[in-house]
Amino acid sequence: MSQKLPRYGMHKYWGKKPPEQLRSLLDEFTKEGDIVLDPFSGYGVFTAEAYINKRNVISNDLNPIASFIQKQLLTHEFNISRLENLSDDIIVQTLSENIFWNIIKCPKCGHDARVIATLRTKQDIPVKAKIQCKCTKASIEFTLSQTQIDYILNQEHNVSLMDHPVSKIIPNSRISAYKGLTTDDLFTVRALSSHIALFDAINQVSDKVYKDLLLLAFTSNLANCSRLVPPIKSRGEMASGAWMTGFYIGETYIENNVFHYFKNRVQKLVSGKKDFIKALKKNISLHQYNGEVASINEMTIENTSYIIDSLDTKKLPYPDNSIDYIFADPPYGDSVPYFEQSIIWNTWLGFSVDYNNEVVVSDSKKRVKTIKEFGSDIEQCLYEIHRVLKPQKYFTLTFHSISGEEWYAILNGCLKNNFQLHKIEWLTQKTFTPRQLNRTKTVKGDMMITFLKSTSSNQHQILSFNETVALIVNTTKQLMSKITYVDTNNIYMVLLQEFFSKHIIIAKVNILEILSKYFSINEEGLWFI
Repeated sequence: MSQKLPRYGMHKYWGKKPPEQLRSLLDEFTKEGDIVLDPFSGYGVFTAEAYINKRNVISNDLNPIASFIQKQLLTHEFNISRLENLSDDIIVQTLSENIFWNIIKCPKCGHDARVIATLRTKQDIPVKAKIQCKCTKASIEFTLSQTQIDYILNQEHNVSLMDHPVSKIIPNSRISAYKGLTTDDLFTVRALSSHIALFDAINQVSDKVYKDLLLLAFTSNLANCSRLVPPIKSRGEMASGAWMTGFYIGETYIENNVFHYFKNRVQKLVSGKKDFIKALKKNISLHQYNGEVASINEMTIENTSYIIDSLDTKKLPYPDNSIDYIFADPPYGDSVPYFEQSIIWNTWLGFSVDYNNEVVVSDSKKRVKTIKEFGSDIEQCLYEIHRVLKPQKYFTLTFHSISGEEWYAILNGCLKNNFQLHKIEWLTQKTFTPRQLNRTKTVKGDMMITFLKSTSSNQHQILSFNETVALIVNTTKQLMSKITYVDTNNIYMVLLQEFFSKHIIIAKVNILEILSKYFSINEEGLWFI
Protein backbone atom coordinates (compact mmCIF):
# COMPACT_ATOMS: atom_id res chain seq x y z
CA MET A 1 0.00 0.00 0.00
CA SER A 2 1.28 3.46 -0.85
CA GLN A 3 0.62 6.58 1.17
CA LYS A 4 2.78 8.62 -1.20
CA LEU A 5 0.24 9.75 -3.77
CA PRO A 6 1.47 13.17 -4.96
CA ARG A 7 -1.89 14.82 -4.23
CA TYR A 8 -1.32 14.16 -0.52
CA GLY A 9 2.24 15.51 -0.44
CA MET A 10 1.47 19.16 -1.19
CA HIS A 11 1.51 20.33 2.44
CA LYS A 12 3.05 19.35 5.77
CA TYR A 13 -0.27 19.10 7.66
CA TRP A 14 -0.38 16.12 10.02
CA GLY A 15 -2.55 13.03 10.35
CA LYS A 16 -3.06 11.90 6.74
CA LYS A 17 -4.75 8.51 6.57
CA PRO A 18 -3.96 5.83 3.94
CA PRO A 19 -6.14 6.62 0.88
CA GLU A 20 -6.47 2.95 -0.09
CA GLN A 21 -8.14 2.10 3.21
CA LEU A 22 -10.43 5.14 2.98
CA ARG A 23 -11.50 4.01 -0.50
CA SER A 24 -12.26 0.58 0.97
CA LEU A 25 -14.53 2.20 3.55
CA LEU A 26 -16.32 4.14 0.82
CA ASP A 27 -16.80 0.95 -1.21
CA GLU A 28 -18.09 -0.98 1.80
CA PHE A 29 -20.44 1.55 3.36
CA THR A 30 -21.51 3.89 0.55
CA LYS A 31 -22.56 4.01 -3.06
CA GLU A 32 -22.17 6.61 -5.80
CA GLY A 33 -24.20 9.74 -5.12
CA ASP A 34 -24.34 9.22 -1.34
CA ILE A 35 -23.72 12.20 0.94
CA VAL A 36 -20.73 11.56 3.20
CA LEU A 37 -19.26 13.71 5.98
CA ASP A 38 -15.82 14.10 7.56
CA PRO A 39 -16.24 16.43 10.59
CA PHE A 40 -12.49 16.52 11.46
CA SER A 41 -11.14 16.55 7.93
CA GLY A 42 -7.59 17.90 8.39
CA TYR A 43 -5.64 17.78 5.12
CA GLY A 44 -8.65 16.33 3.30
CA VAL A 45 -7.62 12.83 2.20
CA PHE A 46 -11.09 11.41 2.85
CA THR A 47 -12.66 14.43 1.15
CA ALA A 48 -10.61 13.98 -2.01
CA GLU A 49 -11.11 10.21 -2.18
CA ALA A 50 -14.87 10.57 -1.68
CA TYR A 51 -15.19 13.26 -4.34
CA ILE A 52 -12.99 11.38 -6.84
CA ASN A 53 -15.17 8.31 -6.30
CA LYS A 54 -18.44 10.13 -7.06
CA ARG A 55 -19.64 10.69 -3.51
CA ASN A 56 -21.08 14.03 -2.47
CA VAL A 57 -18.81 15.07 0.38
CA ILE A 58 -19.09 17.56 3.21
CA SER A 59 -15.67 18.33 4.61
CA ASN A 60 -15.39 20.20 7.89
CA ASP A 61 -12.52 21.31 10.12
CA LEU A 62 -12.55 24.18 12.61
CA ASN A 63 -8.88 24.86 11.91
CA PRO A 64 -8.88 27.48 9.10
CA ILE A 65 -5.58 26.30 7.59
CA ALA A 66 -7.12 22.84 7.12
CA SER A 67 -10.05 24.28 5.17
CA PHE A 68 -7.62 26.38 3.10
CA ILE A 69 -5.53 23.30 2.24
CA GLN A 70 -8.62 21.34 1.20
CA LYS A 71 -9.82 24.10 -1.11
CA GLN A 72 -6.48 24.02 -2.91
CA LEU A 73 -6.49 20.22 -2.95
CA LEU A 74 -9.87 20.09 -4.72
CA THR A 75 -9.25 23.04 -7.08
CA HIS A 76 -8.88 21.95 -10.70
CA GLU A 77 -10.08 24.84 -12.87
CA PHE A 78 -6.73 26.47 -13.60
CA ASN A 79 -3.79 26.22 -16.01
CA ILE A 80 -0.79 24.33 -14.62
CA SER A 81 1.68 25.95 -17.05
CA ARG A 82 0.58 29.39 -15.92
CA LEU A 83 1.06 28.37 -12.30
CA GLU A 84 4.61 27.21 -13.04
CA ASN A 85 5.43 30.40 -14.97
CA LEU A 86 4.11 32.60 -12.17
CA SER A 87 6.22 30.70 -9.65
CA ASP A 88 9.37 31.01 -11.77
CA ASP A 89 8.82 34.75 -12.23
CA ILE A 90 8.33 35.26 -8.49
CA ILE A 91 11.46 33.32 -7.59
CA VAL A 92 13.60 35.18 -10.14
CA GLN A 93 12.23 38.53 -9.00
CA THR A 94 12.65 37.99 -5.25
CA LEU A 95 15.96 36.12 -5.48
CA SER A 96 17.54 38.86 -7.60
CA GLU A 97 16.62 41.36 -4.88
CA ASN A 98 18.01 39.19 -2.09
CA ILE A 99 21.78 38.89 -1.61
CA PHE A 100 21.72 36.48 1.31
CA TRP A 101 21.97 33.26 -0.66
CA ASN A 102 24.80 34.27 -3.08
CA ILE A 103 27.55 35.37 -0.72
CA ILE A 104 29.73 32.27 -0.40
CA LYS A 105 32.84 31.66 -2.50
CA CYS A 106 33.15 28.09 -3.74
CA PRO A 107 36.18 26.46 -2.04
CA LYS A 108 36.92 24.54 -5.26
CA CYS A 109 36.80 27.24 -7.96
CA GLY A 110 36.57 30.51 -6.03
CA HIS A 111 33.41 31.77 -7.78
CA ASP A 112 30.23 32.99 -6.07
CA ALA A 113 27.97 30.05 -5.30
CA ARG A 114 24.42 29.74 -4.09
CA VAL A 115 23.90 28.56 -0.53
CA ILE A 116 21.44 25.67 -0.33
CA ALA A 117 21.61 25.15 3.42
CA THR A 118 23.57 26.33 6.45
CA LEU A 119 24.29 24.53 9.71
CA ARG A 120 23.77 26.97 12.59
CA THR A 121 24.01 26.74 16.35
CA LYS A 122 21.16 27.44 18.72
CA GLN A 123 22.67 30.92 19.12
CA ASP A 124 22.25 31.33 15.30
CA ILE A 125 25.98 31.25 14.57
CA PRO A 126 26.55 29.77 11.06
CA VAL A 127 29.04 26.89 11.16
CA LYS A 128 28.94 25.02 7.86
CA ALA A 129 27.46 25.62 4.41
CA LYS A 130 26.12 23.47 1.60
CA ILE A 131 26.39 25.13 -1.80
CA GLN A 132 25.60 24.55 -5.45
CA CYS A 133 28.31 25.67 -7.86
CA LYS A 134 28.66 25.47 -11.62
CA CYS A 135 32.01 23.73 -11.23
CA THR A 136 30.35 20.47 -10.12
CA LYS A 137 26.98 18.76 -10.26
CA ALA A 138 27.18 17.58 -6.66
CA SER A 139 26.53 19.90 -3.72
CA ILE A 140 29.59 20.93 -1.72
CA GLU A 141 29.73 21.06 2.07
CA PHE A 142 32.46 22.93 3.95
CA THR A 143 33.20 24.65 7.25
CA LEU A 144 32.78 28.42 7.17
CA SER A 145 35.73 30.64 7.93
CA GLN A 146 35.48 33.30 10.61
CA THR A 147 35.42 35.94 7.87
CA GLN A 148 32.45 34.25 6.21
CA ILE A 149 30.66 33.88 9.53
CA ASP A 150 31.15 37.56 10.35
CA TYR A 151 29.94 38.56 6.88
CA ILE A 152 26.68 36.61 7.25
CA LEU A 153 26.03 37.98 10.74
CA ASN A 154 26.79 41.57 9.65
CA GLN A 155 24.42 41.24 6.69
CA GLU A 156 21.65 40.04 9.00
CA HIS A 157 22.40 42.76 11.55
CA ASN A 158 21.90 45.46 8.91
CA VAL A 159 18.56 44.16 7.60
CA SER A 160 15.41 46.21 8.14
CA LEU A 161 12.48 43.83 8.04
CA MET A 162 9.38 44.96 6.17
CA ASP A 163 5.92 44.74 7.76
CA HIS A 164 4.69 41.16 7.91
CA PRO A 165 2.32 38.93 9.91
CA VAL A 166 3.54 37.95 13.38
CA SER A 167 1.82 36.36 16.40
CA LYS A 168 2.64 35.44 19.97
CA ILE A 169 2.74 31.66 20.38
CA ILE A 170 0.64 30.23 23.22
CA PRO A 171 3.04 29.08 25.98
CA ASN A 172 3.03 25.29 26.29
CA SER A 173 6.01 23.37 27.68
CA ARG A 174 4.72 20.15 26.10
CA ILE A 175 5.60 21.56 22.65
CA SER A 176 8.58 23.73 23.73
CA ALA A 177 6.61 26.96 23.37
CA TYR A 178 8.15 29.16 26.06
CA LYS A 179 6.66 32.41 27.34
CA GLY A 180 7.26 35.32 24.97
CA LEU A 181 7.94 33.16 21.90
CA THR A 182 6.65 34.63 18.63
CA THR A 183 6.36 33.26 15.11
CA ASP A 184 9.30 35.50 14.12
CA ASP A 185 11.51 33.66 16.64
CA LEU A 186 11.13 30.49 14.57
CA PHE A 187 13.28 31.97 11.78
CA THR A 188 16.72 33.45 11.26
CA VAL A 189 16.81 37.04 10.07
CA ARG A 190 17.74 36.10 6.51
CA ALA A 191 15.10 33.35 6.32
CA LEU A 192 12.46 35.72 7.67
CA SER A 193 13.51 38.47 5.26
CA SER A 194 13.31 36.02 2.37
CA HIS A 195 9.89 34.75 3.44
CA ILE A 196 8.59 38.32 3.62
CA ALA A 197 9.84 39.06 0.09
CA LEU A 198 8.29 35.86 -1.24
CA PHE A 199 5.01 36.44 0.58
CA ASP A 200 4.71 40.00 -0.73
CA ALA A 201 5.43 38.88 -4.30
CA ILE A 202 2.80 36.12 -4.15
CA ASN A 203 0.22 38.58 -2.86
CA GLN A 204 0.80 40.73 -5.95
CA VAL A 205 -0.77 37.95 -8.08
CA SER A 206 -4.18 39.26 -9.11
CA ASP A 207 -5.93 35.95 -9.81
CA LYS A 208 -7.03 34.48 -6.46
CA VAL A 209 -6.93 30.87 -7.70
CA TYR A 210 -3.23 31.07 -8.58
CA LYS A 211 -2.37 33.23 -5.57
CA ASP A 212 -3.95 30.74 -3.16
CA LEU A 213 -2.18 27.79 -4.78
CA LEU A 214 1.16 29.59 -4.42
CA LEU A 215 0.29 30.48 -0.82
CA LEU A 216 -0.28 26.77 -0.19
CA ALA A 217 3.29 26.10 -1.34
CA PHE A 218 4.51 29.07 0.70
CA THR A 219 2.92 27.90 3.96
CA SER A 220 4.17 24.36 3.40
CA ASN A 221 7.67 25.80 3.02
CA LEU A 222 7.63 27.85 6.23
CA ALA A 223 8.62 25.16 8.73
CA ASN A 224 10.96 23.63 6.13
CA CYS A 225 13.02 26.86 6.21
CA SER A 226 12.76 27.61 9.92
CA ARG A 227 15.00 27.02 12.93
CA LEU A 228 12.93 23.88 13.65
CA VAL A 229 14.74 21.62 11.13
CA PRO A 230 17.11 19.23 12.94
CA PRO A 231 20.15 17.59 11.36
CA ILE A 232 20.00 13.79 11.18
CA LYS A 233 23.42 13.31 12.73
CA SER A 234 23.62 9.62 11.90
CA ARG A 235 23.65 10.64 8.21
CA GLY A 236 25.97 13.60 8.58
CA GLU A 237 26.13 17.06 10.13
CA MET A 238 24.15 18.63 7.29
CA ALA A 239 21.66 15.85 6.59
CA SER A 240 18.36 17.70 6.90
CA GLY A 241 15.58 16.24 9.00
CA ALA A 242 11.96 17.40 9.03
CA TRP A 243 9.77 19.39 11.39
CA MET A 244 7.35 17.02 13.08
CA THR A 245 5.65 18.74 16.01
CA GLY A 246 6.39 21.42 18.57
CA PHE A 247 8.77 24.38 18.55
CA TYR A 248 11.94 22.78 19.87
CA ILE A 249 15.17 24.28 18.52
CA GLY A 250 18.15 21.96 18.96
CA GLU A 251 21.78 22.75 19.75
CA THR A 252 22.26 22.90 15.98
CA TYR A 253 19.72 23.22 13.18
CA ILE A 254 19.63 23.35 9.38
CA GLU A 255 18.74 26.71 7.84
CA ASN A 256 17.46 25.95 4.34
CA ASN A 257 17.49 28.38 1.42
CA VAL A 258 13.94 29.77 1.30
CA PHE A 259 13.83 30.24 -2.48
CA HIS A 260 15.45 26.91 -3.35
CA TYR A 261 13.03 24.98 -1.16
CA PHE A 262 10.02 27.05 -2.22
CA LYS A 263 10.73 25.95 -5.78
CA ASN A 264 10.73 22.34 -4.54
CA ARG A 265 7.39 22.89 -2.82
CA VAL A 266 5.89 24.34 -6.00
CA GLN A 267 7.08 21.24 -7.87
CA LYS A 268 5.30 19.07 -5.28
CA LEU A 269 2.21 21.25 -5.68
CA VAL A 270 2.24 20.85 -9.47
CA SER A 271 2.80 17.11 -9.18
CA GLY A 272 -0.05 16.85 -6.66
CA LYS A 273 -2.47 18.82 -8.81
CA LYS A 274 -1.67 16.74 -11.89
CA ASP A 275 -2.25 13.59 -9.85
CA PHE A 276 -5.57 14.86 -8.46
CA ILE A 277 -6.88 16.04 -11.83
CA LYS A 278 -5.87 12.76 -13.48
CA ALA A 279 -7.75 10.77 -10.80
CA LEU A 280 -10.73 13.10 -11.06
CA LYS A 281 -10.99 12.84 -14.83
CA LYS A 282 -11.18 9.06 -14.60
CA ASN A 283 -14.41 9.21 -12.64
CA ILE A 284 -16.09 12.61 -12.93
CA SER A 285 -17.00 14.80 -15.88
CA LEU A 286 -15.59 18.18 -14.92
CA HIS A 287 -18.69 20.02 -16.12
CA GLN A 288 -20.55 18.46 -13.16
CA TYR A 289 -18.37 20.41 -10.74
CA ASN A 290 -20.25 22.63 -8.27
CA GLY A 291 -17.60 23.26 -5.66
CA GLU A 292 -18.44 24.66 -2.27
CA VAL A 293 -21.45 26.63 -3.56
CA ALA A 294 -23.54 23.48 -3.39
CA SER A 295 -25.97 23.04 -0.52
CA ILE A 296 -26.73 19.73 1.13
CA ASN A 297 -30.11 19.63 -0.65
CA GLU A 298 -28.46 19.90 -4.08
CA MET A 299 -26.19 16.91 -3.60
CA THR A 300 -27.30 14.19 -6.01
CA ILE A 301 -25.63 11.53 -8.11
CA GLU A 302 -26.22 13.62 -11.23
CA ASN A 303 -24.35 16.56 -9.73
CA THR A 304 -21.49 15.19 -7.64
CA SER A 305 -20.29 18.01 -5.45
CA TYR A 306 -18.52 19.02 -2.29
CA ILE A 307 -18.86 21.50 0.56
CA ILE A 308 -15.88 22.70 2.60
CA ASP A 309 -16.86 24.12 5.99
CA SER A 310 -14.88 25.46 8.95
CA LEU A 311 -17.40 24.87 11.72
CA ASP A 312 -17.55 23.66 15.30
CA THR A 313 -18.40 19.94 15.14
CA LYS A 314 -20.27 20.33 18.43
CA LYS A 315 -22.84 22.47 16.55
CA LEU A 316 -23.23 21.12 13.03
CA PRO A 317 -25.81 22.96 10.87
CA TYR A 318 -26.83 19.92 8.81
CA PRO A 319 -30.39 18.49 9.05
CA ASP A 320 -31.27 15.45 11.15
CA ASN A 321 -30.89 12.09 9.38
CA SER A 322 -29.34 13.67 6.28
CA ILE A 323 -25.92 11.94 5.93
CA ASP A 324 -25.36 8.48 4.43
CA TYR A 325 -21.93 7.81 5.99
CA ILE A 326 -19.54 9.59 8.36
CA PHE A 327 -15.79 9.13 8.75
CA ALA A 328 -14.23 10.91 11.74
CA ASP A 329 -10.61 11.23 12.81
CA PRO A 330 -10.82 13.45 15.92
CA PRO A 331 -7.73 14.74 17.78
CA TYR A 332 -6.08 12.05 19.88
CA GLY A 333 -6.22 13.84 23.21
CA ASP A 334 -2.92 15.66 23.77
CA SER A 335 -1.07 13.89 20.94
CA VAL A 336 -1.00 17.01 18.73
CA PRO A 337 -2.33 20.44 19.83
CA TYR A 338 -3.27 21.23 16.23
CA PHE A 339 -4.36 24.84 16.56
CA GLU A 340 -1.36 25.85 18.68
CA GLN A 341 1.10 24.37 16.20
CA SER A 342 -0.79 25.62 13.15
CA ILE A 343 -0.03 29.18 14.25
CA ILE A 344 2.99 29.09 11.96
CA TRP A 345 0.57 28.86 8.99
CA ASN A 346 -2.55 30.62 10.25
CA THR A 347 -0.57 33.73 11.18
CA TRP A 348 0.87 34.29 7.70
CA LEU A 349 -2.51 33.77 6.05
CA GLY A 350 -4.24 36.12 8.47
CA PHE A 351 -6.76 33.56 9.69
CA SER A 352 -8.75 34.05 12.88
CA VAL A 353 -8.59 30.89 15.00
CA ASP A 354 -11.37 29.71 17.33
CA TYR A 355 -9.17 28.26 20.09
CA ASN A 356 -12.07 28.07 22.57
CA ASN A 357 -14.01 25.47 20.58
CA GLU A 358 -11.06 23.25 19.60
CA VAL A 359 -11.60 19.64 20.71
CA VAL A 360 -8.22 18.78 22.21
CA VAL A 361 -6.24 18.22 25.40
CA SER A 362 -3.61 20.94 25.86
CA ASP A 363 -0.91 21.23 28.52
CA SER A 364 -0.92 25.00 28.11
CA LYS A 365 -1.77 26.72 31.39
CA LYS A 366 -3.41 29.52 29.41
CA ARG A 367 -6.04 27.17 27.97
CA VAL A 368 -8.76 25.26 29.81
CA LYS A 369 -8.39 22.13 27.71
CA THR A 370 -8.14 19.26 30.19
CA ILE A 371 -9.25 15.65 29.76
CA LYS A 372 -12.53 16.62 31.44
CA GLU A 373 -13.32 19.21 28.75
CA PHE A 374 -12.14 16.79 26.06
CA GLY A 375 -14.61 14.15 27.27
CA SER A 376 -17.48 16.62 27.30
CA ASP A 377 -16.57 17.99 23.85
CA ILE A 378 -16.20 14.53 22.30
CA GLU A 379 -19.57 13.46 23.69
CA GLN A 380 -21.21 16.54 22.14
CA CYS A 381 -19.47 15.89 18.79
CA LEU A 382 -20.68 12.29 18.82
CA TYR A 383 -24.19 13.49 19.61
CA GLU A 384 -24.10 15.69 16.49
CA ILE A 385 -22.66 12.87 14.39
CA HIS A 386 -25.46 10.57 15.55
CA ARG A 387 -28.09 13.25 14.90
CA VAL A 388 -27.15 13.97 11.28
CA LEU A 389 -26.48 10.33 10.31
CA LYS A 390 -29.36 8.44 8.71
CA PRO A 391 -30.81 5.47 10.65
CA GLN A 392 -29.22 2.10 9.84
CA LYS A 393 -26.21 3.86 8.31
CA TYR A 394 -22.57 3.60 9.38
CA PHE A 395 -20.05 5.80 11.15
CA THR A 396 -16.31 5.01 11.27
CA LEU A 397 -14.04 6.47 13.95
CA THR A 398 -10.24 6.30 14.02
CA PHE A 399 -8.44 6.86 17.29
CA HIS A 400 -5.09 6.30 18.97
CA SER A 401 -4.33 6.65 22.66
CA ILE A 402 -2.68 4.78 25.49
CA SER A 403 -4.65 6.87 27.98
CA GLY A 404 -7.56 5.13 29.65
CA GLU A 405 -9.24 8.49 30.22
CA GLU A 406 -9.21 9.36 26.51
CA TRP A 407 -10.64 5.95 25.60
CA TYR A 408 -13.21 6.46 28.37
CA ALA A 409 -14.29 9.69 26.65
CA ILE A 410 -14.66 7.95 23.27
CA LEU A 411 -16.34 4.86 24.72
CA ASN A 412 -18.70 6.87 26.90
CA GLY A 413 -19.64 9.19 24.02
CA CYS A 414 -20.32 6.40 21.53
CA LEU A 415 -22.39 4.28 23.92
CA LYS A 416 -24.36 7.20 25.35
CA ASN A 417 -25.26 8.26 21.82
CA ASN A 418 -26.64 4.82 21.04
CA PHE A 419 -24.11 3.62 18.47
CA GLN A 420 -23.95 -0.15 17.94
CA LEU A 421 -20.55 -1.74 17.28
CA HIS A 422 -20.16 -3.14 13.77
CA LYS A 423 -16.45 -4.02 13.68
CA ILE A 424 -13.01 -3.04 14.99
CA GLU A 425 -9.82 -3.20 12.93
CA TRP A 426 -6.41 -1.59 12.69
CA LEU A 427 -5.78 1.24 10.26
CA THR A 428 -2.88 0.14 8.07
CA GLN A 429 -0.03 2.61 8.20
CA LYS A 430 3.51 2.48 6.80
CA THR A 431 4.93 4.96 9.30
CA PHE A 432 4.33 5.70 12.95
CA THR A 433 4.86 8.79 15.07
CA PRO A 434 8.16 9.05 17.02
CA ARG A 435 6.07 8.63 20.17
CA GLN A 436 4.78 5.26 18.94
CA LEU A 437 8.16 4.10 17.67
CA ASN A 438 10.20 5.02 20.72
CA ARG A 439 8.02 3.50 23.42
CA THR A 440 7.74 -0.20 24.19
CA LYS A 441 4.49 0.22 26.10
CA THR A 442 2.31 1.79 23.44
CA VAL A 443 -0.20 1.07 20.72
CA LYS A 444 1.26 1.04 17.20
CA GLY A 445 -1.05 2.65 14.66
CA ASP A 446 -4.67 3.77 14.88
CA MET A 447 -7.71 1.72 15.77
CA MET A 448 -10.59 1.98 13.31
CA ILE A 449 -14.04 1.32 14.77
CA THR A 450 -17.22 1.25 12.69
CA PHE A 451 -20.64 1.71 14.28
CA LEU A 452 -24.22 1.38 13.11
CA LYS A 453 -26.85 3.97 13.96
CA SER A 454 -29.41 1.59 15.34
CA THR A 455 -33.06 2.34 16.04
CA SER A 456 -32.90 0.27 19.24
CA SER A 457 -31.56 1.63 22.54
CA ASN A 458 -28.39 0.48 24.31
CA GLN A 459 -28.64 -0.94 27.81
CA HIS A 460 -25.42 0.30 29.41
CA GLN A 461 -23.47 -1.51 32.09
CA ILE A 462 -21.50 0.99 34.19
CA LEU A 463 -18.51 -0.47 36.07
CA SER A 464 -16.80 0.79 39.22
CA PHE A 465 -13.02 1.25 39.35
CA ASN A 466 -12.43 -2.21 40.89
CA GLU A 467 -14.84 -3.85 38.44
CA THR A 468 -13.05 -2.18 35.54
CA VAL A 469 -9.64 -3.39 36.75
CA ALA A 470 -10.98 -6.93 37.21
CA LEU A 471 -12.49 -6.94 33.71
CA ILE A 472 -9.25 -5.74 32.10
CA VAL A 473 -7.13 -8.28 34.01
CA ASN A 474 -9.45 -11.24 33.42
CA THR A 475 -9.99 -10.46 29.73
CA THR A 476 -6.21 -10.17 29.22
CA LYS A 477 -5.60 -13.45 31.07
CA GLN A 478 -8.14 -15.20 28.83
CA LEU A 479 -6.31 -13.88 25.79
CA MET A 480 -2.95 -15.06 27.18
CA SER A 481 -4.38 -18.54 27.85
CA LYS A 482 -4.61 -18.87 24.06
CA ILE A 483 -1.51 -16.85 23.08
CA THR A 484 1.39 -16.81 25.55
CA TYR A 485 2.97 -13.56 24.35
CA VAL A 486 0.63 -10.76 23.30
CA ASP A 487 1.37 -7.28 21.92
CA THR A 488 -0.35 -4.13 23.19
CA ASN A 489 -2.40 -3.75 20.00
CA ASN A 490 -3.95 -7.18 20.44
CA ILE A 491 -4.85 -6.49 24.08
CA TYR A 492 -6.48 -3.15 23.25
CA MET A 493 -8.38 -4.74 20.37
CA VAL A 494 -9.85 -7.45 22.61
CA LEU A 495 -10.63 -5.02 25.45
CA LEU A 496 -12.40 -2.52 23.21
CA GLN A 497 -14.32 -5.31 21.49
CA GLU A 498 -15.51 -6.36 24.95
CA PHE A 499 -16.44 -2.83 26.05
CA PHE A 500 -18.27 -1.81 22.88
CA SER A 501 -20.04 -5.08 22.09
CA LYS A 502 -21.40 -5.46 25.63
CA HIS A 503 -22.10 -1.71 26.06
CA ILE A 504 -19.82 -1.48 29.08
CA ILE A 505 -18.87 1.98 30.32
CA ILE A 506 -15.63 1.57 32.23
CA ALA A 507 -14.27 3.72 35.04
CA LYS A 508 -11.53 6.26 34.31
CA VAL A 509 -8.43 4.08 34.52
CA ASN A 510 -4.95 3.94 33.00
CA ILE A 511 -5.02 0.69 31.05
CA LEU A 512 -1.23 0.49 30.69
CA GLU A 513 -0.74 0.96 34.44
CA ILE A 514 -3.10 -1.95 35.09
CA LEU A 515 -1.29 -4.13 32.56
CA SER A 516 2.09 -3.20 34.08
CA LYS A 517 0.86 -4.12 37.57
CA TYR A 518 -0.53 -7.55 36.71
CA PHE A 519 1.61 -8.63 33.74
CA SER A 520 5.19 -8.42 32.45
CA ILE A 521 6.51 -7.11 29.15
CA ASN A 522 9.68 -8.10 27.30
CA GLU A 523 12.04 -6.02 25.14
CA GLU A 524 10.00 -6.80 22.01
CA GLY A 525 6.93 -5.19 23.58
CA LEU A 526 5.13 -8.51 24.18
CA TRP A 527 3.12 -9.03 27.37
CA PHE A 528 2.99 -12.30 29.34
CA ILE A 529 1.78 -13.63 32.70
